[in-house]
Amino acid sequence: MRILVAEDSAANRDLLTSVLQNRGHSVTGVCNGREALAALEHANFELIFMDEEMPGMGGIEATRAIRAIGENPTSIGNRPIIVGVSGNNTEADEKRCLDAGMDAFLAKPVGIRDVFRLIDLLARQPQLPVAPQTDSPSPDSPFETLAAHLHCATGGDANILRSLVKTFLADAPETLSVLRRAIAQKDAEALAVTAHSFKGSLGIVGAQKAAALAANLQAMGRSGDLAGAAAEFRTLEDEFNSVRAELLTLQAATPPKAKPARKFAAKSRLKR
Repeated sequence: MRILVAEDSAANRDLLTSVLQNRGHSVTGVCNGREALAALEHANFELIFMDEEMPGMGGIEATRAIRAIGENPTSIGNRPIIVGVSGNNTEADEKRCLDAGMDAFLAKPVGIRDVFRLIDLLARQPQLPVAPQTDSPSPDSPFETLAAHLHCATGGDANILRSLVKTFLADAPETLSVLRRAIAQKDAEALAVTAHSFKGSLGIVGAQKAAALAANLQAMGRSGDLAGAAAEFRTLEDEFNSVRAELLTLQAATPPKAKPARKFAAKSRLKR
């Protein structure tokens, strides 16, 4: 299938892209709704994974724009199937996504089995809207270890696991800096947006305690009450340092999977 992944979190985007490509799908990744619309101007996609909240243009607005284009008699291409992906796992969020024109809804952290099950279902019944129930753990249900979570999330693929951990660890320091600056400047909106994105990234590597702390900061930003934000952020930093140490240990203990050697067929050159 030709698949578009619209997701502002690099860790989430890379994970979905990698596992889908490993299944033989053609995948394009973008960071927000505007980029998704731009991608659709140059290519047709059969399936779009659309994050609900993204900077610039979120998934709800982008989906409405895509559906409006599809209703235009002069539009070119088939109607893509759009799957909403959200870190806000509530019935209200699911209804908002479906009402905007999405065909299905998945809660973060997205389970790889959920993704494959959904694609298999869509392949059998491409015209029917679906709303699969996720079997991913809720943010309150901890995995026994980060290693166990990542093994499940990546389908046991060592290369995907290493890539996911590398991306997460590379992006996290800048995200923490943005959160720190938002709190210092009392920028509630920046705090809410950045904490939401970080919550998703933490969830996808299995750091559920840290994700819960990020969710608290997100709630503070949305309410505009930042009275306890500095203390909550310090707790998040301490928890992140523990997560980082565990991920570095896991990364060192997970050698990259060797790629199969290429076989070159011998060619004989005929002389006349």
